[in-house]
Amino acid sequence: MGKNEYDVIIVGTGVGGASVGRDLSLAGRKVLFLEKGGHIKRVGNTVSAALMTTKFGFTRSREKNWIVSVCNYGGSSNLAAGCAAPPPKIVFDPVGIDLTNEAGEAQKELWINNLPDELTGRSNLRLMEAANDLGYNWEKFEKYIDIDKCEPNCSDCMNGCSRGAKWTARVYGDEAIQNNADIKLHARVDKLIIENGRIVGVEGKRMELRFKYYGKSVVLSAALGNAPILQRAGIKEAGMGFACDYLQFIGGISPHLSSIGANPMAVGTMEHYESDGIVILPVFYGWGTFALHLGFMGPKYLPKFFNFWKYTGVMVKIRDDIRGRIFPDGSFSKPISREDRLKLSKGVEIIKKILKKAGCNDNSMFVADPLGAHPSASCRIGEVVDTNLETRIKNLFCCDTSVFPSSLGLPTMWTTVSLGKRLAKHLDKIVLQ
Repeated sequence: MGKNEYDVIIVGTGVGGASVGRDLSLAGRKVLFLEKGGHIKRVGNTVSAALMTTKFGFTRSREKNWIVSVCNYGGSSNLAAGCAAPPPKIVFDPVGIDLTNEAGEAQKELWINNLPDELTGRSNLRLMEAANDLGYNWEKFEKYIDIDKCEPNCSDCMNGCSRGAKWTARVYGDEAIQNNADIKLHARVDKLIIENGRIVGVEGKRMELRFKYYGKSVVLSAALGNAPILQRAGIKEAGMGFACDYLQFIGGISPHLSSIGANPMAVGTMEHYESDGIVILPVFYGWGTFALHLGFMGPKYLPKFFNFWKYTGVMVKIRDDIRGRIFPDGSFSKPISREDRLKLSKGVEIIKKILKKAGCNDNSMFVADPLGAHPSASCRIGEVVDTNLETRIKNLFCCDTSVFPSSLGLPTMWTTVSLGKRLAKHLDKIVLQ
């Protein structure tokens, strides 16, 4: 095998790509990661978080709806809250995929723990108490956290944990590299090399220089970036509609509570998930994102920024409709449907009741504009890829949130790792023989 030849080329180092690459490297396969972003090592603050996001967090749809997108080694896992939710059968049963075994394997590796009260945070415990007093069913949520490295009164999970207490895709990526996987940062793939209907390599640009790498298989794990690559290769249905798990933050001010120092998404409820596609979890903006979004909501909202450190925030996240499209230039349309707005509104009203019960004054309530958290379902199983995650181009696969058959409406990492493990087994046993 030559210098530029590999068993598998993986485009993207987020959870899906890192999972496939790590397992294949452990199996002795020659792996190449191509990452469009860089590798910010000093994490844990608002500035580092902004530098990891695409366009410094200014990614918006053509309808001006916010969609979070991350471009850095480890992908969106760097900025995830670390809330652990297993693959939901309601999403994967309809396409005939059972991730039970892979989810069990992942559970042993992802540092999944129930946090003790001192790490959960007083505000979270008070919100859980208030919700349950109202008759809701709140409980602690498992998180991808090494308890021995975590500290009380910290809410920096979504800034990238500076202590390394939160599991991210970098853990798998680093392990793959230690097992002789190669990685090229700042490498943008813009063309697939196809011969006789079969993928044989990729082309792109790195540091203003063109590159070509050849592989027996290629796995696209670039989230929103998958669809434009596939469209240029003739798979026009890629990116025709997608999901993003629309959410809204609701904040209130209480003299006794604050989201500062409360571990995000450490408690909450899924009691409305199967019936209404709604999940409710306490979490709030970082100060930089809060200021940015207030500015775009209008000048009258800007004074709220000075109360940022007083807010207690709770989020409603929904399973949104497949809408809009991703265009070949990477821009996208993603309208919010009437059904999406009804789900969000139901969640907002529930949260207002809980915040009021927890001591927040009605006049202090702040409801943010909707925000898309998890771009997904743009290369759906059954439409763009088959149940082995393979496209109609032989040995070309996708593995990340883009293959979800519908919106998950939940934290995505456990599900994506499970899909990555499933694909790695398929590649090792069938494609790479």
